[in-house]
Amino acid sequence: MAARNGHFGTAVLRSGWALSAAAGLAVAIVAAPAWAQAPAAPAASDRHADPAVERARDKVFPALVNIRVVTVSYFSGNETKGESGGSGTIITPDGYIVTNHHVIDEGVQFRVTLADQREVNAKLIGEDPLTDLAVLKIEPPDGKPLAFAGFGNSDALQIGDPVIAMGSPFGLSRTVTMGVVSNTDRVFSSRSGDDLADQEFDFDVSSDIFTRWIQHDALINPGNSGGPLVNLAGEIVGVNTRGGMGMGFANASSLVKAVVDEIIAKGSVTRSTIGAAFKSVRRSGHDQGVLVNSVNADGPAAKAGLRPGDVIVEMNGAPVNARFPEEIPLILRQISAQPVGSTVTLTYLRGGERATAQVVTEKLLREKAERAALRTWGIAASEITERMMISRRLDSREGAMVMAARSGGPAEIAEPPLRSGDVIREVDGKPVKTLDELVAVYKEVSAKEPLPEFVMIRFDRAGKDTLTLIKPRPDKPQDPPREVPKAWIGVATQPVLRDLATQMKLGEPGGFRVTRVYPGTKAAESELRTGDVIVSINGERMAPRGMQDSGMFQRRVRQLSMTEPAKLVVMRGGERVELSVAMERTRIGPDEALKDTNKDFELSVRELTFFDRDDNRWGEDVTGVMVMDASPAGWAEQAGLGAGDLIQSINGTAVTDIPGYRKVMEQIGKDQPARVTFVVLRGVRTQFKFAEPEWKPRAEADQKAEAQPEAKKE
Repeated sequence: MAARNGHFGTAVLRSGWALSAAAGLAVAIVAAPAWAQAPAAPAASDRHADPAVERARDKVFPALVNIRVVTVSYFSGNETKGESGGSGTIITPDGYIVTNHHVIDEGVQFRVTLADQREVNAKLIGEDPLTDLAVLKIEPPDGKPLAFAGFGNSDALQIGDPVIAMGSPFGLSRTVTMGVVSNTDRVFSSRSGDDLADQEFDFDVSSDIFTRWIQHDALINPGNSGGPLVNLAGEIVGVNTRGGMGMGFANASSLVKAVVDEIIAKGSVTRSTIGAAFKSVRRSGHDQGVLVNSVNADGPAAKAGLRPGDVIVEMNGAPVNARFPEEIPLILRQISAQPVGSTVTLTYLRGGERATAQVVTEKLLREKAERAALRTWGIAASEITERMMISRRLDSREGAMVMAARSGGPAEIAEPPLRSGDVIREVDGKPVKTLDELVAVYKEVSAKEPLPEFVMIRFDRAGKDTLTLIKPRPDKPQDPPREVPKAWIGVATQPVLRDLATQMKLGEPGGFRVTRVYPGTKAAESELRTGDVIVSINGERMAPRGMQDSGMFQRRVRQLSMTEPAKLVVMRGGERVELSVAMERTRIGPDEALKDTNKDFELSVRELTFFDRDDNRWGEDVTGVMVMDASPAGWAEQAGLGAGDLIQSINGTAVTDIPGYRKVMEQIGKDQPARVTFVVLRGVRTQFKFAEPEWKPRAEADQKAEAQPEAKKE
């Protein structure tokens, strides 16, 4: 599960993830809901739940959902998948769901679990980082209207009113906690108490500037984010967003409903800005108005002549007043609600004199750019939004911005290297005006046979027009080289150092203790036993001085001839015993095993080795390929595959070795089935793992060049 950290002083986590294990008057409601199939309830006289709480719970609980999200981020120049999750509420019978923006942020796949445990895919309708809200949509799985919950009037809440928090904390099934309203208009203020924390009117992800939180003490845990805050009438009066130290914070339904309605209607929320930030007049010496705290250069307020320190007292003829920080969000909402491009008349005080400014609003911009990973070049790039252009003082939106260059990748080791913030303007003489054009030329270069030795990139860095060369040739995956067969004795050993030798009363300074004699080997046919301490081989003393010498015995064995037996001296029960052990050829270990990585399923496997069979007590009849790694949030990992699993069949086809595995997976890539069934051996038990790939349509040219890397957009 993913979290976004924030603050209230230093005690509060943003996003509804709690630090403490208890919260105020939180009480778990454990009675079975009326809508669930359950045994008959006990008599009313034996029950302790408040009937009003039960009614509210049963009204909203069927609409409560758990949300699982597969995310994609681009740290260090890599496209990295992850998983996040939270809660949400169905608010219409046709499947619209309200949740937090931070729950679905960077999401590429959304999976919703309904109250009856059915799982369905969801699509993102829109998001609003400024209020930390988002809307998902699911299709009713049986075509029938879904259970949904309605909004209540958060403005009617009073301090002390009982409220219920619902959600799926820690990824568990649904829970209910109860508390009371502690504050109806909480804001997160600075240490001075007269500023909103992190107030930036043109900030892209701040969720503070428009919000006056409902503070309550119903227990909030990780995973409650996006779940409803409910009154005793069974109405949504808030969306739980933050929590910690026994405190919960919810977006008020009066704000939530307006945002959700606009997202459903338009896919996003449009707001106006005048390019100024504000401060309450508390401690300013003024008893009315709102103080202009800062003005964006070249913004509407600056163009109209407003300056930091001005005190706005009227907006369009109506009084404006922010004596306390709690009143600033209301002023910001009033400005943002103005039509984009409309004129706002502001009356302000400057040096005791009244003046008027005509301010023409502009669209409030936020940074939500398309991104892509150019894997073989080691670059993560982004489109350039208007907000990015303004904040970085770029001369245009043309080009694609480097977000990160992978350490050790072609872009990072180029001379000069590409860095975060560089704007790519040209590749191999071809202009790059957008991210899509950069991806297109990347694919074009990657499809060339042979690949060019160098690709020339022209980029802008802090206004300087710069050229660099990168080497686009990726390292081709190769099977590891096989070691030349050498002599081997089929035992596992541990070094016996001087102190251990003394405690064992060996009468020798040390040696190598046999921890296992591998069955089916020539060593097993000899008189060598587990517990023997090998002190010499062919007359050469074997006395390790430290753990760094743990491989000394087998290294010495490999220097011997495979055709002649080795003469060992071992300590057994305090006696020296001389043994003759026949040599055999070394066995392939995991490092030398054939390997394969499937990019679709993000699954790495290797061939089964002698040592795997011995470690797991598998006989020669056990076949398959061993899972080395299943990348987080990849199709294989979501199906439940993990390191150490032995894949024995895929979609009914037996898998005995790496060539067979590659053939099956190649066919699956061509067929693109909706479900892929892996039968794996985990320890001594067979398990079925079901993957549900989300295949992307491929053009014919892409199918002919499956081996070529592709850039993926978020």
